[in-house]
Amino acid sequence: MTPFDGGRMPTNSHLQRGAQRRMATMFLLAAAIGGGALAGRTALPAQTSTAASTPQVSSATGETSASSYAWPVKPFDRQHPVRGSFGDPRSIFRGNPTLRGLMTSRCACSYHQGIDVSAPDGTDVYPVRSGVARIVTPDWVEVDSEGGNAFQYWHIHAAVKVGDHVQARQTVLGQILRGSEHVHLTELQNGKPTNPLAPGHIGPYVDSTTPRVSAITFRAQDAGPDLLPEYLRGNVEIVAAAGDTPTLPVPGKWNGLPVTPSKLTYHVDAYPSGQTMVAETTAMDVGRDLPGTSDMWHTYARGTRMNMVQMGVHRYWYQPGVYLFKLATSFDTHRLKDGVYRITATAWDTAGNHSSTSQIINVHNRKTWLEK
Repeated sequence: MTPFDGGRMPTNSHLQRGAQRRMATMFLLAAAIGGGALAGRTALPAQTSTAASTPQVSSATGETSASSYAWPVKPFDRQHPVRGSFGDPRSIFRGNPTLRGLMTSRCACSYHQGIDVSAPDGTDVYPVRSGVARIVTPDWVEVDSEGGNAFQYWHIHAAVKVGDHVQARQTVLGQILRGSEHVHLTELQNGKPTNPLAPGHIGPYVDSTTPRVSAITFRAQDAGPDLLPEYLRGNVEIVAAAGDTPTLPVPGKWNGLPVTPSKLTYHVDAYPSGQTMVAETTAMDVGRDLPGTSDMWHTYARGTRMNMVQMGVHRYWYQPGVYLFKLATSFDTHRLKDGVYRITATAWDTAGNHSSTSQIINVHNRKTWLEK
């Protein structure tokens, strides 16, 4: 079966320099990703929303970050639509298109290790930095630069050979393959994938959209049903459904489909007093690097699927992805006295745009609670 995006998709590469050649782990996966809403409890209105409207700003210093390299397609100094983000889940489920299949079947799943830059088929692709072509395959090229830096360009018909010296903005690496409608860009620093959308990397890049948390839900186990927020006890998994909108509209089939945030945080306070019970905690952060494990389910909860997911032998066209993040895998409610609390989850992008959503919960660990 030919993937909808026209080729194989890089997911997690653990790549080394020197005598060992870099080889990427490849899955038959489609591009793009989304933050669909999770059916279940209705969360309270967002508590905060902050949007950046200028070039990326460091949340630590407040200073605007200059880009270190341009885009891989012309015009080099103009921002292009990004239809797939760093750290997005990539998923092909082996089971049938049922809730049980989605929640329990085997899955060819991994993190997306780069970004997907939207461009027409046949578009010339150029190196973002000068270097040497170290790997050339029928559908991707790797260029090594100085300082332990390397870049991979996927879904292109290569026009260079191994050993060729290539020049940024001048050498044509190849053309985007028919049916791909994008070039996938992976940035490697000392063999590890790095987020190209982080401040100080690709540019110009301005992000004016704000990621959203659409729901906060609870489970006794990852593949289990939702628990009522009115009655939580023991250890629970806390799950946030979240997504973001590409800052530039994506043309073609991926138009209107969402991408994932770069970071999720949460905190717990007593309600209505507001007393902090659990301080702000980072649950997921791919703002610069991928998680230390290649296991996608370390970050994402079951029920997650990519845009236009494949389940069994079929793709489900135009269906937006659903992105469920584990805020806590085993939150012990015994940390809290029986009572009413508010959990607030915040979704962030690499530019610092963020918004929050809250959910009221009731904790009842007392054994006699259900007795008359």
